[in-house]
Amino acid sequence: MRAFPLAAAWLISAAAITAQPVPDRHAAARFLGRPVTITEPALDADGFFPKGPASLCLEGPPRRQCYKAEEEFGRFPRAEIVEISRGTSALLFSVASGGVSGWRVHFALLRPGPDETLEDLFLSDTTVSNQSEHKFIRQPGISASPIFVTADYVLGMDEGHYGEHRYIISAYLWRRSLEHNGSFYTLADRFMTVRKYESIDQPDVIERERREILARLRRVVGARSPRPKPRPPVAR
Repeated sequence: MRAFPLAAAWLISAAAITAQPVPDRHAAARFLGRPVTITEPALDADGFFPKGPASLCLEGPPRRQCYKAEEEFGRFPRAEIVEISRGTSALLFSVASGGVSGWRVHFALLRPGPDETLEDLFLSDTTVSNQSEHKFIRQPGISASPIFVTADYVLGMDEGHYGEHRYIISAYLWRRSLEHNGSFYTLADRFMTVRKYESIDQPDVIERERREILARLRRVVGARSPRPKPRPPVAR
C-alpha cells in the first residue's frame, strides 16, 4: 500500500478516468491550508484488482481526518477542489474499482467532519462506469451552487460494449436538509437520452444534452417552489 501527496496522485490517475473541464476546480496539494494525502492499495498479481480501498486524508493540525472508499474501490484515486458557494469548497474524490475492460468509478465530495472523518456531501449514490462522464454545470437561474451531472452508458439489446449507446443522465442539486441538519447534494432528476452516442471517443454527452438537462431541472425547481396563495375575494 502506498501513501503519497495529492500532486503525485494526480499524475498517476489523470489518464485513467474520463473527466470534463470544470470551472473553479483544480488539483489540490493542500486543502483549507492542510496537506492532502491519498493512500492507494497494492494490486493483485495481474494488476487489475486492488487489494483494498483507497483513502484520502487531511493532515493536521488540528487532527488527521480521513475518508476511506468502499472495499472494492482502490484504483486511480484522484481529488480536486470544487467551489460549492462563496467561501465554501470541498474535495471531489474519485476512485475506480477493479476490472479489465470495464470497471466502476465512485465519487465522494469531502469536507472536514466534526470528528476524525471527512464528511461526504453526496447523499445520493453517484457511482458510474468507466464509460461515463461527469461535470459541474453552473446555472444561477436553477441553483446558486454548481450542478453535479453524470452521464453513464446503457447497454442496449444487440449492442457491443464499446459501440453506440444511449446514456442515463443524472443531475444532483445542492439542497438544505432538515433531517441531516446541513446542505448536501441529492439526486434531483434522471433521464435516458433519446439519441445514441459513441462510447469510446469521448463524445461529451453532457454538453450535447445540456439544453434538455437544464430544461428538466427548471421544471423540477419550479415544482418545488411554493405557489402564491390565492387572494380572498373582494367584498362588494
